[in-house]
Amino acid sequence: MMILAQNMSQPEELQQNAIQMTGVSFAVVDQYQDMIYRTALTMTRNHADAEDVLQEVFFKYFRLKPAFESESHQKAWFLRVTINECKNLMRSVWKRCRSELNFELYGKPENETQEDTPVLRAVMKLPEKYRIVIYLYYYEEYSVREISGITGQSEAAVSQQLVRGRKKLRKSLEGGES
Repeated sequence: MMILAQNMSQPEELQQNAIQMTGVSFAVVDQYQDMIYRTALTMTRNHADAEDVLQEVFFKYFRLKPAFESESHQKAWFLRVTINECKNLMRSVWKRCRSELNFELYGKPENETQEDTPVLRAVMKLPEKYRIVIYLYYYEEYSVREISGITGQSEAAVSQQLVRGRKKLRKSLEGGES
């Protein structure tokens, strides 16, 4: 960071941002990067896309520098932006026009760290609307009311998606089709 601040050929705004991105900013990255990555991976089902979303979310955070009322407000902001970025990625021409790499031919990436359990595979196969509410409820421990606020859906809709998602998950784990 200091090298960037000392380089006089950089624009003044870039120098100021480099100086400000110290301790507190990196603490926020450390605190939320795993949650953002897991949420993005849950939605995109692709490690590279999840990393792209993670980068975009922090880029927005550092560019906008939002003020938060509390830590729970900050966490909800990160989740909302992550969900929006995932949706933007899924709608993009790039995503619709590319093909997925066949890992059976080439092997899995070396940096893949998430456990490949039957439950995780079943959750990842759920439709997006069920996958995201199940993730937020069970992995991030949000209440139905909080998920409603994050996703912009009614509490009744979130509850119904949880019920239906659980049924699909149970059916899939028991060997039936979802």
